[in-house]
Amino acid sequence: MKDIATLYLKLIKKLKVNMKKLTFALIILLLVLFLACSEKIVDNKVLNLSPETKIFLFVDPGATISKQKSKITIYWWGDDPDGFVVGYFIKWENDAWGFTTKTDSTFALKIAGSDTTLKFFVAAVDNNGNKKYDERVIRNGVDFGAEHFIDANGNGKYDEGENFIDLGDIDPTPAEFVFPIQNSPPEIKFQKGTTVPETTFTVASFAWNVSDIDGDETIDKIYIALNDTSNFIEIPGYVNLVTIVSKPPFTGDVVSCDIYFGSSTVQPYHTKLPNLKVGTKNFFYVKAKDNAGAYSKTIVMPDTTRTWFVKKPSGKILLIDDYTVADRAEDFYRLMLDSLGFSGKYDFFDIKYGKTSTTPGILLPHLINPTFTETLRLYDMVIWFTDNDPSLEVAQLSIRNYVERDGKILLSMIFPQFFDTRSLGDFLPVDSVSPTPIGFIPLNTPINLTTEGVVSGYPYLQRDGNPAPVARIRTFYPSEAGAKSLYTIGISGAPVIGFKDIETKRIFIGLPLHRLNGGPSNIKTFLRKVIIEEFGVTP
Repeated sequence: MKDIATLYLKLIKKLKVNMKKLTFALIILLLVLFLACSEKIVDNKVLNLSPETKIFLFVDPGATISKQKSKITIYWWGDDPDGFVVGYFIKWENDAWGFTTKTDSTFALKIAGSDTTLKFFVAAVDNNGNKKYDERVIRNGVDFGAEHFIDANGNGKYDEGENFIDLGDIDPTPAEFVFPIQNSPPEIKFQKGTTVPETTFTVASFAWNVSDIDGDETIDKIYIALNDTSNFIEIPGYVNLVTIVSKPPFTGDVVSCDIYFGSSTVQPYHTKLPNLKVGTKNFFYVKAKDNAGAYSKTIVMPDTTRTWFVKKPSGKILLIDDYTVADRAEDFYRLMLDSLGFSGKYDFFDIKYGKTSTTPGILLPHLINPTFTETLRLYDMVIWFTDNDPSLEVAQLSIRNYVERDGKILLSMIFPQFFDTRSLGDFLPVDSVSPTPIGFIPLNTPINLTTEGVVSGYPYLQRDGNPAPVARIRTFYPSEAGAKSLYTIGISGAPVIGFKDIETKRIFIGLPLHRLNGGPSNIKTFLRKVIIEEFGVTP
């Protein structure tokens, strides 16, 4: 101590510094040296100081926070006076603690009812760990679980050498804040690609998506209406697809509809949907309600850029035109049905180009099942005629469903040169077909009856004299257990081209019927046999 003071005085003299100006500095120096030299050295270890945590809000301190939507972003930070923060434990009241290294997060809170309050906690963690992996971190009497680690080998447990976050002290007084939470209403929108066609018969499907940031399980009810938003029908909240069906006979131009959920149309909902207007434009409305009583916006289909016209079924028969190219087949079938007394008692549906007998614009619906199948079921029978490019996928999805529910169908259908012949078994009672089509059927070729055809009373037919080719005809091998052959072509090998199933619900001719009216012109007799005698459909 004396040596230091002597050295200091010698230095002053050498530098010739004014003693008066340094008097105060000397006194201070001597006081510091005295205190330093008089302090006793002890063995006491300096205790680690716990970190502190704060929640950051974009409001003034002491201000009352307004009700928040249940999707909110929260920010926080921590400070450690003798180290640094390695992460945070966060939780909402009644939830378990979770660890994060982030200082903010967005939460989609799930509330079970109306507006409420929820408390948020966050506790900073410092770096004063024990340098080893702990399967249980207990601080201040709270079990925070295991330390977080990188599971390098993917075995779901910590192994020696894997990296982990060594947790030190945890703030014993976590920051907390009570958030007033406002219930958020559901959001609803129609599913893409499910727009209703501009014209339909009295069947239509509507599909939507509904969500709620409070949790989709909070969606309580769906409400649907036709044309009148003062008359909503309540359906369960889990429903996102309905098919509405109104079947003839109709007592007026405003009718009620059965409601089916999803793809099933076996059991209708116990409440009907009123106010479908036939022969004019319609609008479909839907909205959702959550369990706190908040409603979504009401959405409508079609929107203001389009219209939805509902056509009233005319009778018991539906003609389906599945031709790709222009042909006189449509006019032929109309002439035949009119001559059998069905004039004005059938409907026409061009599934390739969207035509009806009176109204343009009807197209195949986006949902074949159930919408198209239910459209078929408006009629007792269907006549489906095609060229060699039939809508096979539509047939696969609809015909079996239709006939299994008592529908009856006559098919005049040719197939492409190359296609997966196995698909025919999905809607026809056939075991197989010839892999290679027959090239051409000569003019005036007879279409002969099989023994079963004779017994059943079917007429002979004949290829007409029109020089336009009839080509790519297949030989069919009907299922022995499920079908009976009716017709063969009068050429070598007598290939089978006509048959019916054993329940007489499907009758198939593998040639264009309007090209088989040559010679005795027996197609009218054939159609009378099929429609009136076999299917029991009368004018």
